Amino acid sequence: MNSFQTVVLGIFGFFIIAGLIVIATVKTTGGTPAVQISMWGSAPSTDIQPLLEQYFDSETLKVSYTEFAPESLDNSLVEALASGTGPDMVILPAELLVRYRDKIVFVPYTNYSDAQFRESFTQGAELFLEANGISALPFSVDPLLMYYNRDMLEGAGIVSAPKYWDEFLSIGNKLTKRDGIGNISRSAVALGEYRNIDNAKEILTGMFQQSGNAVVAHEATGRSYSVLEQTGAVSVLDFYTEFANPLKPSYSWNRAQVGSRSAFLSSRLAVYFGFGSEYNDLRKSNPNLNFTVAHFPNPRTASVSLTYGKFSGLAVLKSSRQQSAGLAVALTLSSASAQATFGRLSGLPPVRRDLLASRPTDTFGGILYDASIRARGFFDPNPTESVQVFQDMVESITSGKSGTGNAISQASSGFQRLIR
Repeated sequence: MNSFQTVVLGIFGFFIIAGLIVIATVKTTGGTPAVQISMWGSAPSTDIQPLLEQYFDSETLKVSYTEFAPESLDNSLVEALASGTGPDMVILPAELLVRYRDKIVFVPYTNYSDAQFRESFTQGAELFLEANGISALPFSVDPLLMYYNRDMLEGAGIVSAPKYWDEFLSIGNKLTKRDGIGNISRSAVALGEYRNIDNAKEILTGMFQQSGNAVVAHEATGRSYSVLEQTGAVSVLDFYTEFANPLKPSYSWNRAQVGSRSAFLSSRLAVYFGFGSEYNDLRKSNPNLNFTVAHFPNPRTASVSLTYGKFSGLAVLKSSRQQSAGLAVALTLSSASAQATFGRLSGLPPVRRDLLASRPTDTFGGILYDASIRARGFFDPNPTESVQVFQDMVESITSGKSGTGNAISQASSGFQRLIR
């Protein structure tokens, strides 16, 4: 019995009748694989291919993987499904759930119970739960973290990294350098604008979520709708845009600045909000940069600490002729054994509670694991077009065209149009 069969048999048996017996026993006379599964995703092939080679025996089941750039996966999948050339399954970003929920096979709760799911995976992964079953089996999470330049903070007499958002109001004057006419040569934090702030949409979404505002609500029935005009949005956006207001003491960013990631790498930005997956690349991009990592800040009054997370799940497409085998593959890759292997390959934290219980001892690993528990995703109605909704919302305020309330109202209407 190969490792694929062992994992599947050890978790639950409903796929046995549906497809596992076929996978294990049916072979063509020429000895070629009896079942072939095609998988698409934007995760690096270097992280996925070794995983597939370890868990799937090519004599019984072959799983091929095609990597797409994150920005091209959606369009490529839409075109392939329209032409009937789509894959059997996809590592689906949670941001695309709203767009593809009617095209994927749901795992019924009679086969994988709601309670079993919640016991196995983090709370953030529960965005894959709907009334009629599980839309995708959780595969990965990439949480938003805070990277900071140790030399810049310590040089300004700041002994520890900010934990709360209100701390940035006081450290701005200590870290930001401006000339007599307001030109910024060094910044404390990149907040307030949009187009030159890397991960701006995710930063804002995380801040809205911390205030209790999900931006877009997604009911268990599958219905989605904008809730941006509800709890906390005005105070969040007022705080965020303050850092781009030249009349405020916290002023530290404007549209004339280079991108926030570039500014951080060149020691012109003290604090950078980036994803856990960026850590190694930041190290390689500037080996001499003395930086470390901390949790994404939270409101001081928050009862629960949250951050934004990019979740992905293993989803089988309705168009597949190998749905049972695809679901068995998804189950295997979401198991504790496979998730541990994927974590070693990718450097990402697990989404499984049993693996998160064994916290790494190094600073980065410990924070990354904690952030996985705190991470929450976003039901993005259209990841490409929602960028413009966020940008218009922020820039209408910083340009003086709109007040905060009106900007939020317009953005809420924009999200609602995307949902329709």
